[in-house]
Amino acid sequence: MNPGEVEVWLVPVRPRAGWLAMLDDEERQRAAKLASTPAGDTFVTSRATQRLVGAHYLGIPPSDIVTDRTCNHCDTGARHGRPRFRTATIDGGAIDYSVSHTEHWVIMAVTGSGLVGVDIEDLRAAPDPDGLARACLTADERQHFDALPTSERASWLVSAWTRKEAAMKLTGLGLRAPPKRLEVSGPVVATAVPRWPSAAVHLYDIDAPEGHLAALATTVPLLTVRAASLDELEAPLSRAGC
Repeated sequence: MNPGEVEVWLVPVRPRAGWLAMLDDEERQRAAKLASTPAGDTFVTSRATQRLVGAHYLGIPPSDIVTDRTCNHCDTGARHGRPRFRTATIDGGAIDYSVSHTEHWVIMAVTGSGLVGVDIEDLRAAPDPDGLARACLTADERQHFDALPTSERASWLVSAWTRKEAAMKLTGLGLRAPPKRLEVSGPVVATAVPRWPSAAVHLYDIDAPEGHLAALATTVPLLTVRAASLDELEAPLSRAGC
């Protein structure tokens, strides 16, 4: 992948034969607890997607993909950090990825330069726009929100939230970076949150399925976004009778 390039994989959530078999024992145990639920379908779709896409870049079988979720911001080494492939090089360079989901879609963004964060949200994610605005907007953002026509507030708010989430995912800080302290109305995040990257975090709105919004955050200015499909990656599984 070239510097400034991000490949985005968008995958519909649904049961698929063979995908559960790709997961490791711990993942299958978790999937079993969620079996026959929307959350279970989302979990299997997300974890299998990470394995299929990781195998595509790293040149190893999906079942051999190992994802490290150790939190770099905790002294305990808890496993709630941003995911990264334990073997994460392609053509001698490091790759980074981020993943997000709604009830109906999993989105995964991969880059070969710098860090990336991605978020996707259902436009119905803000049933109480005023309440969410109070919880997550900066003072300047709230002023803009209040000035909008009522009919435009929910979509603008979800857009701002996706940009904040993408940035928080990139850093791995999560809510340690309070959304109300992240100004995302411009092309880069403005903040003074502790442990925030010294490099600029660039923000981009990207295409999403109908009824959804999505955003990318990167530490390398984005030159190209390429939409990628799992169809070619699933084909070998189908031929193998999975």
